[in-house]
Amino acid sequence: MSVEAAKALVHGVWQGREPSPRAATFAPDVVFHGPAPIGDVTGRDALFETVFGPLARAFPVVQRRPYLFLGGTFQSETWVATTGDFVGVMAADWLGIPAARHTVRLRFGEFYRVADGRIAEVRCLYDVLGVAAQLGHHLLPPFGGRPDVPPGPANANGICLEAQDPEVTQATLDLVEAMIGGCNRLDDRGLVSMGMDAFWHDDMLWHGPWGIGSCHGFLEFQDHAQGPSVASFPDRRGGHHRARIAEGVTAAFTGWPSLRGTFSGTPFRGLEPTGRPIGMNLMDFYVRRGDKLAENWVLIDLVDFWAQCGVDLLAELPRA
Repeated sequence: MSVEAAKALVHGVWQGREPSPRAATFAPDVVFHGPAPIGDVTGRDALFETVFGPLARAFPVVQRRPYLFLGGTFQSETWVATTGDFVGVMAADWLGIPAARHTVRLRFGEFYRVADGRIAEVRCLYDVLGVAAQLGHHLLPPFGGRPDVPPGPANANGICLEAQDPEVTQATLDLVEAMIGGCNRLDDRGLVSMGMDAFWHDDMLWHGPWGIGSCHGFLEFQDHAQGPSVASFPDRRGGHHRARIAEGVTAAFTGWPSLRGTFSGTPFRGLEPTGRPIGMNLMDFYVRRGDKLAENWVLIDLVDFWAQCGVDLLAELPRA
């Protein structure tokens, strides 16, 4: 299936004002990989019962607002990636978070693998801790990043519904892959060994999940996002990607996990080092401006990471 046909299929999946997609577009044996505590689900019926059904009950009337949407191929497979927000009133409990009938913003990241005219695989992350925080349940300590994430790119249209210039696309993919290579040059010199200033504009914007926050400018990015991660996981390496695509000036990748290391350095977001190997399930979405990266949205399954360290974050939620 062509990338353009796959994008058209995925773009038509979500209809109306409910966070429940059209079932017919999914293969009967579709595989879903989602955030903790959802995890892995196999089969279309199980997907709707376990994932989309509870989401629709929690947000019966909602606006879905994607702000990046792109397609591409990776290792001969066709993928469509998107990130954005669900915005609506939370009318029922969701993943153990008690409903409060407040309007909340649920950040999402999604990768769809399309084969034989249907969606065969979904990888999805939700900012679960961000929803809990909006309802007054702060499950992580205060963080240095900014709490607000803008609903879309600052300087570019990230919705690639039409085919993009292949030369522009390749330049974006080359830059992202070079940046990943720089991250993996990490050695005992720390941040300087990665050479990140070669890949990012000084006024770049980085938007992480709740518990890390947004960073305005390269210095904030190194102080509040990349620096603490390197300090906590001094042998960290990225890669192991299930999908890595670009289109136009946008790019995205995901892996399960796509960041691995040993939790042997400093405490991470208030959690003491375990000295054990860890893996983080991530999604990264990028916008390029000129010859450097300008903006980056990141989803991280922090609930799963805490579970690897023996802590059930969601157990701190109040029970009915």
